[in-house]
Amino acid sequence: IFKKKDMPTDSQITVAKADFLDDLTKFMEGKAVEPVIAGFEEQRRKFKLIEQQFVQRKARLMMKQPEIQKALDIVKMLLEKEEQAEMIMDYELAEGVYSKAKLADVKTVNLWLGAGIMVEYSLKDAKELLESNLGICKTNIASVDGDIETIRDNITTLDVSLSRVWNFDVERRRLEREKGEKGEAQ
Repeated sequence: IFKKKDMPTDSQITVAKADFLDDLTKFMEGKAVEPVIAGFEEQRRKFKLIEQQFVQRKARLMMKQPEIQKALDIVKMLLEKEEQAEMIMDYELAEGVYSKAKLADVKTVNLWLGAGIMVEYSLKDAKELLESNLGICKTNIASVDGDIETIRDNITTLDVSLSRVWNFDVERRRLEREKGEKGEAQ
């Protein structure tokens, strides 16, 4: 169950942006290639770690969403059948083990809030809470998807920059070698 104060805001999640190197010659001026490549590889490792954290967060949210939806569906069904004198329901005793129960005069439900905490709510309040939590869960999934996409774009930018620096160094060494060969030939 979510509470608005527990949800991270955009300002709490900040990811540095990997900049594309427009002028590679100017960027590499006076720099050795190895430290530059090592720096890009370190940044890439950090982005991969952040990506992994977001993917894990999304997986947790994706697991919560069907649970919230299932609880909401049950509460809605109870609200629809609230006027019936008695209902017969199947409920799960243990994984794969079900039993029947007669329910009469159902006005409240108990919801697990997490960390071993269960709270009794009226059917109306439970429905409102679960609808709110489902909306928050869906919003968070969409937000995490956007964060994952941004991280992956940054990783791609770093990969391109790494390749460009590597190719720049190869070309620079080739030109120096050709310059040296021309100097020896004269």
